[in-house]
Amino acid sequence: MLRNTLWNLLGEGLPMAAALLSIPWLISAVGMERFGALTLIWALLGYLGVLDLGLGRSLVQVVADRIGHAGGQGDGQGEGSANTAGIAGPAIALMGAIGLLTGGVVALGAGLLADRFQLETGTSPDEIRFSLLVAAAIVPIALVSAGLRGVLEAHQRFRPISLVRMTVGVLNYLSPLFVLPFSQSLVPVIAAIAVGRFIGLVGYGVLAVGQVPDLLRPGRWGRPSLRGLFTMSAWMMLNNLVGPAMLYADRFILLSLVPAAMVAFYTTPFELLSRLMVIPGALSLALFPLASSLFRRDPPALGRILDAGGHLTLAVFLAMQAATIVGGETALELWLGPAFAANSASVLSILMLGVFFNATAYVPNTLIQSVGRVDVTARLQLAELPVYLGVLWLLAERYGAVGAAAAWSLRTAVDCGLLLVLLPRVAPGTGTVALTIGLRALLAGVAGLAGLLVGGPVGAAISLAGLLAVGLGVAGRLLRTRSWEKLAAPLRKNRAVPLPAALPAPRMNGQAIDGAAADRP
Repeated sequence: MLRNTLWNLLGEGLPMAAALLSIPWLISAVGMERFGALTLIWALLGYLGVLDLGLGRSLVQVVADRIGHAGGQGDGQGEGSANTAGIAGPAIALMGAIGLLTGGVVALGAGLLADRFQLETGTSPDEIRFSLLVAAAIVPIALVSAGLRGVLEAHQRFRPISLVRMTVGVLNYLSPLFVLPFSQSLVPVIAAIAVGRFIGLVGYGVLAVGQVPDLLRPGRWGRPSLRGLFTMSAWMMLNNLVGPAMLYADRFILLSLVPAAMVAFYTTPFELLSRLMVIPGALSLALFPLASSLFRRDPPALGRILDAGGHLTLAVFLAMQAATIVGGETALELWLGPAFAANSASVLSILMLGVFFNATAYVPNTLIQSVGRVDVTARLQLAELPVYLGVLWLLAERYGAVGAAAAWSLRTAVDCGLLLVLLPRVAPGTGTVALTIGLRALLAGVAGLAGLLVGGPVGAAISLAGLLAVGLGVAGRLLRTRSWEKLAAPLRKNRAVPLPAALPAPRMNGQAIDGAAADRP
């Protein structure tokens, strides 16, 4: 688990470093107007990725469940390969078709989009139009790549996945630099990015076919029913839509209530702290297929996964919360000046509490989705959204940026608590660990809140003392149980053990979503 998490972090971190290196050169070479258009095209490609209908993430769960159902033998030749390809092949083909359709819509609307870009950037409409046509070709490449990557994630091939992701991410930012000596037009810049994406597609394709050879043999796909996959992907897409709405609603509401200059005191620390989410994100990426596979074969493993992943997350973010208390205001002052720090330090401290709860929620959220109950997390977000928007409006209207930060952190705390309460209902055997993690997160939150209310050096001392007490308990748990060393043991030792007939398939809305059932005509 730790090794896979580190590979995931590396896969995310190296492209970020490449972005930091290349962006100043790109701005200098193509000018601010063209770079503005380039960032909008990057954003457009990112938003279009949501249109995979949630199939990419759902495919990981269903294929991993099939591997678990087959006793770990869905990773090679023969029956296991055909079993996996029976659902993965049609799903990837469908994602390719969606990508072609979406890319076609972008291509048809390139002229209208080019006029809109022209109004904002002053760049030539023809240049923008041809750039969008090239970007349209990237859409099906990106969606098929997501499907192939899902197959590899289900088989926990995180090292090669990260190598390909690093290559694509680095090329996304550095490849444009190679064409700049010959042209400053956006068209070859986007074309260079498209070449990098195609290299990634080939890399994922070679790896996926090597893992599941029958992906290239449609005749062996059988006649699978995709109903279970579609049910899960619909809920997954709802998660993907509601989540960003709650993430970005605060800025729009705050902007409507306070001067635009004041919004920066909120958005700047928010953007800074949100980068920390790459850590629990990398951990969850490693845990998702592992939990999906083990749920059918070794249900108690979910408790060990929650124990290890939850306490590791607590340990990391307790340290980050303490670091924010000790040096957050000083860091803001050195980075953006004393005036900015004076207005934003309290916002930073409040948001750090929210980030702590948000990070703690990643593992239970991942486990709920890994057993096929994506509907639980989607319904929870739908229920939270109107309440959050109302509280956000009230607090932001009265307290400005501090109120918006308090509303967001309160929502993440409630969300974390509800996920830990709901997890044992869908994954029996996790209740004791969920209660332990929930109580420790609550104590850490109370310590942080007490420090904020008291304020000054005394408040900081209160918070640090509370965080230290909780941290000692978390560290003791990790050292005593060493549960992270046991997580993959069932996969290594029970490759040939058939699935006990008594274990139920994961269900959604009363319907089984296991892979074997989906293959019946």
